This record gives sequence, structure tokens and C-alpha cells, in this order.
Amino acid sequence: MISVRTMTGAFLINNDDVLMLKRSKNKKIAPGLWSCIGGHVEPHEHGSPENSCLREIEEETGISHIEIENLTLRYILLRQKEDELNQHYIFFGDSNTRTISSCDEGELHWVKLSEMANLQMSLSLKLMYEHYLHNSKTDNVWTGTFSDGKMLWAQLLK
Repeated sequence: MISVRTMTGAFLINNDDVLMLKRSKNKKIAPGLWSCIGGHVEPHEHGSPENSCLREIEEETGISHIEIENLTLRYILLRQKEDELNQHYIFFGDSNTRTISSCDEGELHWVKLSEMANLQMSLSLKLMYEHYLHNSKTDNVWTGTFSDGKMLWAQLLK
């Protein structure tokens, strides 16, 4: 039987910087790697990944929903890992603050957008970010299916 793990993540941008999380080395998932802000969707949030994402942002950074503009779903990443299907809803938005709190998941840093490609991220996030660089001017939602170290892309129809 396959179980499903649903997560949300956000890339918050302020001027030419993006807020990134350098995950703690003692974390079970992606230890020591760079990641977007986010986490697991709670059972009551399955109908609204955006609400889950906003909750995770506030829990991990202290940034409230009133300090975020243009939060938009851009990617839905799918990956099967053994007997688990991972769904990851990825949002992009603008933060009108740079003030952040400490995070139990690791260390938060504002990173230059131009330096993102050099960060050690999970392969699925790195492939998503590379795709975003070539498609950032559109408002499309993309699905990415991760298999055999590659990502297959499809654009959702409006």
C-alpha cells in the first residue's frame, strides 16, 4: 500500500534576495541541505495548501500573512519514494519585511537570487529552481514528476 505525504513550501523574495533555510544536520529529511520555507500539511489543511504554506511560513520565520504579497502556487512536485508518494506544493511570493525569527529546523538566511544555483539543495528542488529560471515570467502552474534523477514537466491548463 502506498501512503501519501503532502507538503508545502515557499520561496519568499525581498528585492534581489530569497529567504532560504539551511536545514540542521540532525534532521531526518534533507539534513544539512538548503531548502525553501515549509513543511507538512496538517489534516485539516488538505483543502487549502496556501493556508498550510502561510502557517508554515509564520511558524518557521515569524513572517505573518500580512507581510507577504503575491503568494502564488507555481509548482506541484511529485515523487514516489519506496511505498510513499510525496506531493510538494511550491509557492513564490514577495516579503515586505526582512525581519525573521530563529527556526527550529535550521538557520534562515537571505540569499542573493543570483547565488541560488550554487546552494546544495535536494535534486528535486534544484531541478525545479532551474526550470523556474526559464519560466519565471509566466504565471503558469507546473507539475514536476521526479523519477530516475530527472524531472518531467507538464503545464497545468487554466
